[in-house]
Amino acid sequence: MERQTVAMIRSGVLAVGISLFLYQLAASSMLFVVPLLFFAPQFPSPRWALIPVAVVWVLIVGVQLAGLGGYLRDVSVFTALLVGFYFPVSLLVGAAIWIMLQQRRLFARLVSASSFAALFGMVLVWWLSGDSASAQATATVYRDLVEVMVVPLFGEQLPLGMTAEALFQTVVSLVRIGFFPLFLGQFGFSAYISELMIHRRDESYQIRMSHWRLPDNAVWVFLGSWMVVLITLIVDIPLLASFAWNAALACSLLYMVQGMAILAFLVRKRNPGANVSRIFFLAFLLVMLPGVNVVFVLGLPILGVSETWVGYRKFA
Repeated sequence: MERQTVAMIRSGVLAVGISLFLYQLAASSMLFVVPLLFFAPQFPSPRWALIPVAVVWVLIVGVQLAGLGGYLRDVSVFTALLVGFYFPVSLLVGAAIWIMLQQRRLFARLVSASSFAALFGMVLVWWLSGDSASAQATATVYRDLVEVMVVPLFGEQLPLGMTAEALFQTVVSLVRIGFFPLFLGQFGFSAYISELMIHRRDESYQIRMSHWRLPDNAVWVFLGSWMVVLITLIVDIPLLASFAWNAALACSLLYMVQGMAILAFLVRKRNPGANVSRIFFLAFLLVMLPGVNVVFVLGLPILGVSETWVGYRKFA
């Protein structure tokens, strides 16, 4: 067997094994596509790199469906699984698209890889917003699941005097307005980690990171989506509100990353030895830190958007 073939098989086995291991751990399940993205450049072509993605898909989705067997005839079970598979399936499809578009720019790859998740999510929201028997059955399954989880998590007394039903409706509302930015955050972070590992010795990649920015026309999507959000706060149009919130929050997330890139550029301008990836990680930690994060969650997107009119990196 040729050395190249042995190396490809070894990379494929490692990618599948580590991916499944990460998926089984609750703390790292959102990062299970990182090995698939990291090992992809080690294959002779992007098409070969799709094999581990397909294997992971079969082992996560196919095996679980096969294990349920006759239970899938129950509409509530099948539709509940359909909703539950939104993130893993969307992440795997996104990983496949990302791998196939290796030669494209990062922004184009990210938008293309996220397109399936956006379409799949909106179809689910449209379907669950209806009064069909399948939608009602799915809602009942997840309502029961929330009620079962309430006692172990909060005890008999829920915070703020909420009921289990109120908690369920709150979770549903948050998912409807934030499913896409949640996916974008998960996939974008996974792609970011894999790219850092792939280019860990590439100094030019550090420079590209500090110059990353959205196309200038993206600002109209940002402003337009937030304008529609304001309209839906006055006029109750649930589906339009879901679309607008997801678009607005996703754009804000991308502009937050642009704000991080601006900070990294300015720091590196004054201290050429500064590591851009470390600046990004520090910014991510500050965004996640309670209390302090309010400043960064609001400030970074504003910094990113304002670069449309202020050339921070042009005159620095």
